[in-house]
Amino acid sequence: MLTIIQEPNQLLHKRCEPVSDFNQAEQIVEELLAVIKSKAKFWNRRLGFAANQIGYTKRILVIRKGKNYTVMINPIILEKKIPFPYLENCYSLKQKSLYLVKRYLYAKVSYQDPKGEWHETALKGPSAIYQEMDHINGIMVSEVGWRIL
Repeated sequence: MLTIIQEPNQLLHKRCEPVSDFNQAEQIVEELLAVIKSKAKFWNRRLGFAANQIGYTKRILVIRKGKNYTVMINPIILEKKIPFPYLENCYSLKQKSLYLVKRYLYAKVSYQDPKGEWHETALKGPSAIYQEMDHINGIMVSEVGWRIL
């Protein structure tokens, strides 16, 4: 079982580097999928993990919506709209707390798949994309949210 890096590890606060070697990214993707599937339960249908949470400084993340997993390499949020308050926690925080954060009900995202092909998708409703984008930018939910529990 892979270890999820915990605060105050400085790796969680470093901006991750773009992926150019997709053969190297393949191993990171496999590890991320193993971690997210190990944490996936029926109640956390919107879940995500970023590469720096398992020790890699690459711009790779995996998000889960329902039973589907999407691997996003070098993701870019092109558009976001309809802000709303949302409660989040994070597996990289030792103290399990809830944070109230500003998120969005719609995002248009461009990303590469594990083969390097570009895709564009619209994410509707609450999504883990925002926290995972924060992660690969070196930002923790505890830095952008208000702790409420």
